[in-house]
Parts: sequence; C-alpha cells; structure tokens
Amino acid sequence: MNKLLIAGIDPGTISAYCILDLDGNLISIGSEREFNHGNLVLKITEHGKIFAIGSDVYPCPNLTLKLAKRIGAKIISPDHDLNYLEKIKIVDTYLKNQKKRINIENKHQKDALAAALYGLKKINTLIKKINDNLVQNSEPPHPKGLPAGKSVC
Repeated sequence: MNKLLIAGIDPGTISAYCILDLDGNLISIGSEREFNHGNLVLKITEHGKIFAIGSDVYPCPNLTLKLAKRIGAKIISPDHDLNYLEKIKIVDTYLKNQKKRINIENKHQKDALAAALYGLKKINTLIKKINDNLVQNSEPPHPKGLPAGKSVC
C-alpha cells in the first residue's frame, strides 16, 4: 500500500512543493522555475499517495486546485492568507524540532513547507477526533451497577 502523504504547493514563476508524512517527517522538498504541470504531479506522487494538499493562501490558487483534482487529493486552505509572521512561526517551530538539519533553498520552498504544515495540523486535528470517537465507541456499554469486565450472564 502506498504511504499516505500531505503536500504543500507554492505555485508561481518559481513553483515549490513540500511533502510530509502523517508524522510530520519531511519526505521531499524542491522548487523549479516554470514547473511543468505534469512534472510537478510526478514529483509529488513518486513517494506515495498524496491525499491532501495544503495551501497558505485564500482562495486556493488555480494550479493547486487543478493538481488536487488530477491526483484525487483534498484541498486544505486557510480562511485567510497566512501572513509572513504566521508562516515564519509555523516553519521555525517545525525546524527547531527536527533532529537533522533541513535545507530550505528559497522562500518558495519555505511557503510550500508552511502550506504542508498547515494542512498537517488540520488533518491531525481531524484524525484525533476520529480516534477519540473510535476509542469512545469501542468500549461496550456496561449495565449500571456492574463493574467493567463483569458479565450479566
């Protein structure tokens, strides 16, 4: 089975991408001048299944929407453009917690990383809610007055 991944995309004359796994590990980061749409799809899908693409702006850029549609990914976009300080805080906090040094070559890669981290944060909130609900609903109901693990038969 393909590994589930989250991508962050910073489209533009110089486009950048960042790919994270669900644990927040950096899988790949890169940028290129005038990235061909097909090549960008190949780059972001070569490591596993991209199920979500994070954006750092609202509304989500057209290229990001097209990419998501093409690969069947969900878009995770903020309700406002993330400003410079928000992006710095997200990225710097992430980089300080990494065991090995991550080389970010330009502001486009930094924006793509911020977008991926934003998407990861939103996904992790949803995953936690689902897990909490599963745990809560997996415990069988206990009749009143009987301790857990005691049978009524």
